[in-house]
Amino acid sequence: MVEQAEVRVVHQGGSKITFREPVISSDSRFLLCASGHNVKVFSTATEECVQELRGHTDLVTGVLLRPSNHLQVYSCSADGTVRLWDFTDGILMKTYVIGYPICSIYASASHDGVVFIVMPAQRDKRSDVFQLVAVHLPQCADQLVETTDVSAVLGDVSSNPVAVAFGRSGEYLASAKGLQLEIYFFKKQKSYRFFLKEDHKNGGRNTFTCVACHPKDDCVATGHEDGKIRLWRNFNHKKEYTYSTLHWHHSAVSSLCFTPEGTNLLSGGVESVLVQWRYGQESQRDFLPRLGAAITNIAVSPDGALFCTSHSDNKITIIQSCVKVSSIIQGLVKGKFRLYVSTANSDHKQ
Repeated sequence: MVEQAEVRVVHQGGSKITFREPVISSDSRFLLCASGHNVKVFSTATEECVQELRGHTDLVTGVLLRPSNHLQVYSCSADGTVRLWDFTDGILMKTYVIGYPICSIYASASHDGVVFIVMPAQRDKRSDVFQLVAVHLPQCADQLVETTDVSAVLGDVSSNPVAVAFGRSGEYLASAKGLQLEIYFFKKQKSYRFFLKEDHKNGGRNTFTCVACHPKDDCVATGHEDGKIRLWRNFNHKKEYTYSTLHWHHSAVSSLCFTPEGTNLLSGGVESVLVQWRYGQESQRDFLPRLGAAITNIAVSPDGALFCTSHSDNKITIIQSCVKVSSIIQGLVKGKFRLYVSTANSDHKQ
């Protein structure tokens, strides 16, 4: 008779570290990324995991530096909460209960005490309908806080975090979905919509894949399925808008990111090449090739000292601003194995 024992899971490990865009701390010393139900904090110098922020009860869907305190981060989750952490000490400071699964989170310095989240449209049961809302975070001493001050900003947005970006320190936001680009101005409380045809004459696919906003100029960069990048200007006057087109990628652009001063635009896709475009002189480009796997996300540190790229093989590459690889953080990957079953009479391979 075999005695039955209770199986207890002590630690959950091996989750993807490239599910969402990573975050680099203001001093470029730490890299934070969503990993399953947790947030992992890595040293950019040693590649060591120095903290693991635990508290969410479902998948973490976003990590964001708090604009007013460079030592704190917000995380959001499918568990319907936004959590505020002191990431250097690994301390959970606040839990804000939203009550709906959260797809992504954004913030800006000009919206103090407010975070913006993408969540399912409350009155629509279809899983493919999402809205962007402003959540006003209550200022109180309680560690667990119910949030009731929520206001809708945009309806029918993409659930993909790279499809929404804030421009000019939060004066406006850009949202791309399908063949539509929508730009919303907070002071005017007015949005402009721009549409593209599904295909153009040369057979290219115009569908939007990602968006980024220049930190100082009124310029919105959009990536597309056919590998093109469009730079939109004059969009605060719908009839006068213009765009210019950049093209190097042969397939969909998966991520775009401007550097903090706006001097360069970074792009990546399935080619495993980070492309650095000189803003205003886009014919001048730098390339970092052979990064090993498709680029899924790009992030830049607030001081501009480091870039990082997430890859489809669960790897994050940390890159110096001179476009030179500094270090690599590798998550677990699936490996091939063979199972050998031994019987009393013979050995049998499977």
